[in-house]
Amino acid sequence: MKFSKKVEEAANKHDAYTFPVLLRDFGVLDFPEETWELIAQGTSIQMWPFQSSWKSAVGAQCFLDAAIDRPHQNLLRNVLKPFLSWSFSAGGFDEVYAEVTSAVYKTIQTHPYLRRRSALYSLTAATRLQHPLARLFLTEAIRFYDNNHDRFFGQNHTLVKHGLKSQAGQEMLHRFIAAPDTEAFVDLRNERDLKDPAKLREMAALGLPHYNFLLGELMYAEAQPHFPYPPKIIDPVIGQYREAADQGDSDACLKVANLMNALSISRTNSSHPLNLSPQYSFLAAWHGNEKSFKYARIQRILNQENIPGTPADVFKAVKIFLIPKHR
Repeated sequence: MKFSKKVEEAANKHDAYTFPVLLRDFGVLDFPEETWELIAQGTSIQMWPFQSSWKSAVGAQCFLDAAIDRPHQNLLRNVLKPFLSWSFSAGGFDEVYAEVTSAVYKTIQTHPYLRRRSALYSLTAATRLQHPLARLFLTEAIRFYDNNHDRFFGQNHTLVKHGLKSQAGQEMLHRFIAAPDTEAFVDLRNERDLKDPAKLREMAALGLPHYNFLLGELMYAEAQPHFPYPPKIIDPVIGQYREAADQGDSDACLKVANLMNALSISRTNSSHPLNLSPQYSFLAAWHGNEKSFKYARIQRILNQENIPGTPADVFKAVKIFLIPKHR
């Protein structure tokens, strides 16, 4: 389907503000409901409770896939897997809701890729199409962007629970979580594992970019005694960070920018294009790194491009997209 290709392209470019346009374009697609059902059957898409049509089901899954790529979807599936026993239990979803949201939040906290700006907007599009898991992931992701959101979050939590706690919703959730081949995507929680280069490389190879960043942190710690850094020591470190930065990891973007800037100031030769330091600083802000919002030069670029430049402004922009004013 041509539309899904457009969504995929926007995701690959991390082009956040294309998603409201794509959602509007999706709304005017005028295929018969039978066609949408055939598309859903061909791609194993199910209709969630609250979704009014197969068109909504197809579109919501398309935007969810754009927000969270398969490795990170599998990571979230494994996070949710311990809660499978809620299905059809006496208390149902209500009994474990707090634990579920906490587990999702911790995963998003440790994987900046999941809260980058384009992810927020594509999750918002999926949420507008009544995908309850997209709403859950969005609600937990934007906790990083605003501290005064009680009413908004209360409303979202209610809608998430309504969409998941019915029998049909729990059956859908079970199918989402119990997908095959997800066992490899287990987050590293043990401090010892997080300092094991072999384990970090193994996780990075699965497609989880933040583990490239963590591996870069180990390499950087080993390089520090060699300051001022000779190129043969620091260039591999920058390369490791760039592996994560170029996939949308905000922490890695900021680290690359700072190291490039430091080498440029010290007139150190490097195989990396040090003139890209400002670009990586901007990308750090674009992907949601709070620290980078504070740089004056980045604020100036954000203002020139009319891009929300503080966490609170990002939150407001997402809220406006999620709950548009009726004209």
